[in-house]
Amino acid sequence: MPSSTHSSTACSSPSNDTVEKVLKNDTVRYVRKGYGIILAGLITISFFFLLPSLIKNYLWEHILSIGDKNYIYGSTVYGVHEIMFITSNLMMWFIYTQKIPFFENYRINPNKKWPWEENSEQWKVILRRSLKSILIAHLIIIPLAILLDINVGVVVRTSLEEFPETWEIISHITFFMFVEDFCFYWVHRLLHQKSLYPYIHKIHHEYNNPIGISAEYAHPLEFFIANIVPTSMGVKMLGSGVHLATYLLWGTLRIFETIDGHCGYEFSWSPYRLLPLSGSANYHNYHHTHNVGNYGSFFMIWDVLMGTNKSYFSFLSKKEKDVALNIMREEWTKTKEKKNSNEEAMEKEKVT
Repeated sequence: MPSSTHSSTACSSPSNDTVEKVLKNDTVRYVRKGYGIILAGLITISFFFLLPSLIKNYLWEHILSIGDKNYIYGSTVYGVHEIMFITSNLMMWFIYTQKIPFFENYRINPNKKWPWEENSEQWKVILRRSLKSILIAHLIIIPLAILLDINVGVVVRTSLEEFPETWEIISHITFFMFVEDFCFYWVHRLLHQKSLYPYIHKIHHEYNNPIGISAEYAHPLEFFIANIVPTSMGVKMLGSGVHLATYLLWGTLRIFETIDGHCGYEFSWSPYRLLPLSGSANYHNYHHTHNVGNYGSFFMIWDVLMGTNKSYFSFLSKKEKDVALNIMREEWTKTKEKKNSNEEAMEKEKVT
């Protein structure tokens, strides 16, 4: 695993402005993950092969016994979202407050203070606004979206006999990722238009140094059209071909991915970054710190095709050149000091 705060799992070639170049240099991410790629692989295997088996054998019968199909759908979709959002943020809060060196090695902006460290009074105001926004989203918008699903007819499968096989889960979730990323990119880009940005998306960008809870801190309209709709669109498209268990696994994956993207750390063991052409926490962090480009969620496909991540790669290129230049300067200084030291020693020998 990388031991430097400057390490990144993002591709950082100076000229990643074409699909061909991005694909060619995508291997940089895998190299920079170091041993973290092994843990990322184990997490991925466990999620797709072990977790579904545990759910099927030990949980699904109990889930089916809690009520009718509509109640099962509503309570599980809502419950999984709440449990995963709270759990992931508690994990991140522990990392933020404990400042364990191992985790701090992965911090994206180590020289930038967290909001509560920078200005405690302003943080209290932002935190209150954030919690209010999140409560509106979780207690009003999500339940209403679920009720809308139920009223138009829940078509996902729920029976134990139809519990999906591993490859069905993988193929469906892969489809959901591509659909979500496509929808999110265009909605996100639309919300950045000058005529709309001040009224809707600007709220989310109050966090220019994002943390976990900022992932779902947004205007109610944005939360619906940029979070709920893209996430559920793929499921709606496949309809009865989808099992509820797959939907719940997808919801879990999506929540942890958005927290990962907003957490402020570029963890080498993040399983999401195993995907070809995927973004990274560093990728989305740049979007918040510079408020430009990098509109995708899971992937950078549409950013590459539409040229909306050129600013990011130029930034990385300049950063890498500055690092290389600083190293050269340090080496030159050491060489000069050594040379001066040798010359002084020789002068002393002559005198004696």
